Amino acid sequence: MAVAAVAVLALIAALWLRTSLGTPRTADRNAAARTAVRATGADVPPALAPDRLAALRAAAALDPCPSSIGRDLPDLVLPCLGGGPMVHLRGPGTGVPTLVNVYGSWCGPCQDEMPTLVTFAGQAGNRVHLLGVDTEDEPSQALPFAHDYGQHWAAVQDDDKAVLRRYASGPPVTLFVDAAGRTVFVHTGPFRGLADLRAAVATHLGVRV
Repeated sequence: MAVAAVAVLALIAALWLRTSLGTPRTADRNAAARTAVRATGADVPPALAPDRLAALRAAAALDPCPSSIGRDLPDLVLPCLGGGPMVHLRGPGTGVPTLVNVYGSWCGPCQDEMPTLVTFAGQAGNRVHLLGVDTEDEPSQALPFAHDYGQHWAAVQDDDKAVLRRYASGPPVTLFVDAAGRTVFVHTGPFRGLADLRAAVATHLGVRV
């Protein structure tokens, strides 16, 4: 009887040691699993299928990207959100005053500002161009955003926030680039309204809309 009791106690002790020392806790197992998933890249959003990307681009109907924007912009080569050749940000000016708007579909103030930019773009026509720098975003989000808001001007993708870091800590940021490609003014934060944007364009780019 005593031998049986000792055997039972030994079995209980072995199980306790295995649970506390030899077997990872649930939280540890979950953490290890998350680490393994990250290591395989499985938590990274998958790339859009080519036909799906083409359909989103067609629906957004973005203007073609220029080959370059301005002489003192960051020396970066970025993909065009609407498709087409890569864009060298630093280069000769476009010959038309341009607003370079750094934004993201995930950014609340950018969402608030977008209707003002859309209205301005429609009124400015070819006197002032707009270029978007879509920041830390996915085409699967940015293209429907452009479609929903009527944002049809060209845009480039800046996954690393390199342009944003050059000028501010968060979007939106708007660079005023003159016809010669010089950045003459940087506006941080959203415009308060159409009158605010018009006044800034008249002051810094010399164009009245």
